[in-house]
Amino acid sequence: MKSEEQRKKEISNAFLGAVYAYTEYEKETHFLKTKDGKQIYYAEIHLISTIKENEGIHITGLADKLGVTIGAVSQLLIKLERKGLIQKEKDPKNQSRFLIKLTTEGEKTHENHLKFHEEFDSLLFASVQGEPKEKVDFLERFLLEVCEKLEKKIKK
Repeated sequence: MKSEEQRKKEISNAFLGAVYAYTEYEKETHFLKTKDGKQIYYAEIHLISTIKENEGIHITGLADKLGVTIGAVSQLLIKLERKGLIQKEKDPKNQSRFLIKLTTEGEKTHENHLKFHEEFDSLLFASVQGEPKEKVDFLERFLLEVCEKLEKKIKK
């Protein structure tokens, strides 16, 4: 019979293995690259999604929505502009700020990100399909609890 310490390590290793596999899957998928093969990073794709959901938002609004500094958003926007995914336009109501919109390529990138999530959701659902509802509910609670505890650790 395995000791509690061995069991703890096995569960931890299994979880970390799943996290690592997901990270590699996310990095390697063709859905998170531009048409010319440039990598789209996690922070960039979520900024693209926020821009899509808030078409014509300004830099300060993006920073507020994402809970990051204006400087951090500005740096990401520079990268996205170089990749041809966003465009900045002067705000006609306030000439000192820019409104941010997705380019056609940015729109495609956003759509590919949605496809990525659909594919991953299907993969994950297939892994639990046929399992009793109680097991699936436990898994969901477990993952949410781990996420919550990790977020608390980060905020310390």
